[in-house]
Amino acid sequence: MSKKRLETGPSQVVYNIPTIRNAQIHPAVSKLPPVELRFRASLVVLLCLGGVAVVDAGQDVCRDAPVAVQVLGSGGPFPRDGRASSSYLVWIDGRTRLLVDAGGGAFVRFGEAGARIEDLSLLAISHLHPDHVSDLPALLWLSQVFRTAPLPFVGPSGNDSLPPVDTFLDRLFGEADSAFPILSGTRGGGNAGVRLDVTAVDVTAAEPTLVLVTAELSVTALGVPHGNVPTIAYRTEVGGTSVVFGSDQTGANPAFVEFARGATVLVMHFAVTEATDGPRHARPSVVGQIARDAGVDTLVLSHLSGLDPAHPRYGDFSLSDLDASVAEVRASFAGNLIVAEDLYCLPVE
Repeated sequence: MSKKRLETGPSQVVYNIPTIRNAQIHPAVSKLPPVELRFRASLVVLLCLGGVAVVDAGQDVCRDAPVAVQVLGSGGPFPRDGRASSSYLVWIDGRTRLLVDAGGGAFVRFGEAGARIEDLSLLAISHLHPDHVSDLPALLWLSQVFRTAPLPFVGPSGNDSLPPVDTFLDRLFGEADSAFPILSGTRGGGNAGVRLDVTAVDVTAAEPTLVLVTAELSVTALGVPHGNVPTIAYRTEVGGTSVVFGSDQTGANPAFVEFARGATVLVMHFAVTEATDGPRHARPSVVGQIARDAGVDTLVLSHLSGLDPAHPRYGDFSLSDLDASVAEVRASFAGNLIVAEDLYCLPVE
């Protein structure tokens, strides 16, 4: 199939047709006006010329693709639209090799995706806010049954506000005076849990830090500004492809553009509206400028956040008017653009 693009109406979301697998799409689809592509759970439905193509956007796509990135949690800290909090997988040849973040709901989505903890080469945490780490105990509880090999684990260094990731894990899983001493095996103790081989990345380092190299992939890390919270962005290279996870950030570190340079896929968090000028999250226009300046192929917007319309801060967050926020991105970025949903899987090619 030739390479074509489909755009949604007001959201201007672009999807790259060759990544849609196992679908019979009417040959005249490329002649249609822009059509709506919405990803909900694991199905994509294309309505065109009276025909329907149903595409599995979850397990089968991930397992069949040589490389794929899957969104386990597309939401933020608020329970809106049935979205789990932040979590992502990278699949290589049908196996889950990288897990980035484990926010609330990630444990359930991990199972729904068909992921296996024994296949992971690395568990990477961007920062220690609860919507990025709260399902760690549940996920690591799996290791007592399904994994024996130590699990490489990486996270941020600390500051006056938050501890480094190794101290954080000691407070969660240490043998004495921890929240979950039953999982002290993760810290080298005598209880359950596979041992974690922990690396704390210096978030103040000017250059990216190499945190993993295997025969299949490499992963580098770079500190990004997120208020007073030590935070890391990650870049994984697999063959000739690359996926960058931007994490929560303001976009104020100019080194991040170079870090994301030429990425096949850039996942950026899309929490706030253009009118919101806070110290923790990039405004939509900044997200678009970063993607443009880095020259990425595909931009995935995730960490979508929203409150009940009756809340006084409803208008601060991206889900209050998603189309308007995406339009701000489109003002700068003309490449492929996807608004994430839980369990959505994107082959990386």
